[in-house]
Amino acid sequence: MAQPNGYSSRKRRYRHQQQPAGTKPAEKRLPKIFFCGDPHGQFDQINWAATQFKPDAVVILGDLQPAAPIEEVLGPALAVTQVWWIPGNHDTDTEEIYDRLWKGPIAAHNLNGRVVNIAGVSIAGLGGVFRGQIWMPDGPVNYQSPAEFLQNASRVNTWRGGLPRRHRSSIFPSVYQALMRQRADILVTHEAAGCHKKGFEAIDRLARAMKAKRIFHGHQHEDVTFASYKGLRVRAVGFRGVVDIEGNVIVEAQIDPRDLLVMQQAGMEPSPEVFDTIDRMPVVDIFSSHPVRRGEKGPFRDRRRDESRKDGRARQPRRSKDRK
Repeated sequence: MAQPNGYSSRKRRYRHQQQPAGTKPAEKRLPKIFFCGDPHGQFDQINWAATQFKPDAVVILGDLQPAAPIEEVLGPALAVTQVWWIPGNHDTDTEEIYDRLWKGPIAAHNLNGRVVNIAGVSIAGLGGVFRGQIWMPDGPVNYQSPAEFLQNASRVNTWRGGLPRRHRSSIFPSVYQALMRQRADILVTHEAAGCHKKGFEAIDRLARAMKAKRIFHGHQHEDVTFASYKGLRVRAVGFRGVVDIEGNVIVEAQIDPRDLLVMQQAGMEPSPEVFDTIDRMPVVDIFSSHPVRRGEKGPFRDRRRDESRKDGRARQPRRSKDRK
């Protein structure tokens, strides 16, 4: 498969080094698992990484938003490796997106609310986002579980006889608490950990209760490797980026088109290197079919992009209902 435009051509070499005679056994080699930032309907970067490096598995960190059946958009990757995923807040935007994920060929590989052994590593998944109508840490719980929500919901608030479609990507305390009683090596979430300025310490508490050592998350569209934080290794995987289990970049993250528009409106033209990562993306609101022209106010706010986070301090999350 041809390398997509704008992606790094540097290949990482994965070679098992034989241990010389008489020396101590080497530390157990980590499997080749790739973690993929929010695709938002574009899967070239995942297909390219999978066909080039043939990893043991790939895990997509939410907001897949497939515009066509999964077997079409992820066909090359599915032919060479396992594809696992957790839902993001935008994966319940439409019936078509929902059905392509929850009823498609990778439906059984949804990690949300469970722990799965993938290539010898136990990986736990917490998909979706915190929503105030259900539960916003560390505030009061409005609905403990989907069953409790449905007991109090009127018929007009249900969808297909169950939860409203929107809340099928909401985090319920019952799912969170069930994970707390399990153990995993890695926790993958859509929401960010507490070291992120828009993250949640509830994610930290979950990882520590599960004895997880690594967290990979998407949602914020920022590519950041955090310093050691509460004994955890936290990796924010950027917009359409791909990293390996150690956090090394396999496919560089792209700049969010909304950030580009903010820069343009502020009179700050990005460098040519930045343009190289977005040459296939128009300057539009990627969550709407309507282009946003220069000078118009888009449905987003200015956000500072952090190059790195070294202090490891938790930031208080903004109490908005939905982000991204």
